[in-house]
Amino acid sequence: METIHLTHPETPEFVPSVMVLGFFDGVHIGHQAVIEHAKQHAEQLDVPVTVVTFDPHPKQVLSNNADAVRYITPLKRKLQRIAALGVERCLVLTFTKQLASLSPQQFVDDYLIGAGAVHVTAGFDYSYGKFGEGTMETMPYHARGRFTTSVVAEQTSDGDKVSSTRIRKLLGAGSVDLASELLGAPYVICGEVIHGDARGRTIGYPTANMVMDASYVMPRLGVYATRVRLEDGRTFDAMTNVGRRPTFYDTGDVSIESHLFDFSEDLYGQLLEIEWVHYLRDERAFDGLDSLIAQLKQDETAARAILS
Repeated sequence: METIHLTHPETPEFVPSVMVLGFFDGVHIGHQAVIEHAKQHAEQLDVPVTVVTFDPHPKQVLSNNADAVRYITPLKRKLQRIAALGVERCLVLTFTKQLASLSPQQFVDDYLIGAGAVHVTAGFDYSYGKFGEGTMETMPYHARGRFTTSVVAEQTSDGDKVSSTRIRKLLGAGSVDLASELLGAPYVICGEVIHGDARGRTIGYPTANMVMDASYVMPRLGVYATRVRLEDGRTFDAMTNVGRRPTFYDTGDVSIESHLFDFSEDLYGQLLEIEWVHYLRDERAFDGLDSLIAQLKQDETAARAILS
């Protein structure tokens, strides 16, 4: 996939295409429906699909809270997910206050008409331009007769709207399996393996201690059945703890530790991917190593059964 990064007032090259608009955090099944709709139009018109997205999230720029947003898919992973859907081109517009101040007409002129849009599609709730005054209802007017438009209706699951907000809430509640259903793939986060206390090694449960990219949505504290993908592409079933290790520390930073089943190699310095499959239990303090080891054995049995 050709990826073009632009910062206003930079404008894109003119390439006739069907343009699909959205932030696409998670590239969930609702987003996939919008992109598939665009692909169908592109096939009929014999032009490529161009996804137009933004980075960072508008809330990070327009909110007083710089920590306002955690991503289901930070930009690199979002682009990977979009490319996997067969999209030929992606325009990544750096979201700035200057870009946000453009009128709806100026945004359309510069980044849609100016980029060669022959058809534009988006979800029903997409908005654009200053204060989000432009909507898919106003898009035909702002198109100035240069392109046609279509709108993809709300996508639902179990009677509720499929949205990035809903998925973030599910992850925060530990419902990683349901979140993955809405994503159309397991929820994945990446992290580098660092040296830890090596305490797990002494009790028969060595772990890969990971520093996570702080921009990811972090699942609820607790123990999970997971799969861990190594840099060389191999994948191992695992159980992963997200928490503060209360058995050993009264307070502490949140850490992520994965015990890979049937694995004994050195992973220090590697960048691993964790697929979150199922929430097993809350993190809790134990009154000694014997009770901790007994619980870990139960966790391993449960995780192996779920992952088999």
